[in-house]
Amino acid sequence: MRTVVAVEEWNAHYAAGHDFRPVTSEEKTAFGLNVGSGEGRSALDIGCGTGGFASFLRDQGYSVTGVDYAREAISMATARHGSAACLSFRHWNAESGSWPELPSYDLISCRLSYAFIQKKAEFLERVKSRLSPRGIFYVMTPHTDKLPLSRSGIGVSLEEVEELCRGWSCVKDWVLDAQNVCYALTL
Repeated sequence: MRTVVAVEEWNAHYAAGHDFRPVTSEEKTAFGLNVGSGEGRSALDIGCGTGGFASFLRDQGYSVTGVDYAREAISMATARHGSAACLSFRHWNAESGSWPELPSYDLISCRLSYAFIQKKAEFLERVKSRLSPRGIFYVMTPHTDKLPLSRSGIGVSLEEVEELCRGWSCVKDWVLDAQNVCYALTL
């Protein structure tokens, strides 16, 4: 069963000083091989949390906007990374926010947050609508079959993976570790 986490719970999680998995050297290498450097291209990091992956993207040459619906996460991301060149953060809910107001992006990422999206088909259409031609949607997510039963709600099912990979011109996937799989989906 899908885990639904209320924004109050996310805010409490971040307010208590908790964070999530940092970007590992293995993920950095695989990202470089499968997605590539930014070279000034634009990126939107959805569910950015405290900004670790958004900061990594900036270091790879992307001009990044990190968004999260937990205000506490955005506060922590801003405190950690400040207003660095080519990196900004804003409070925004990717499921209920207005997508038409967003510019097009060359890369949209959803690292460890895609499993929590409730209406995935709608979300994927919105992502595709904001990707520039040949833009890439990067997803890192656990698979339910690789997780203990008690944590399966934070992963995606095989059916959700099929839905995620449908309708792209190019799909790259790679196993990152015992639980997480990455996808680079090109429009």
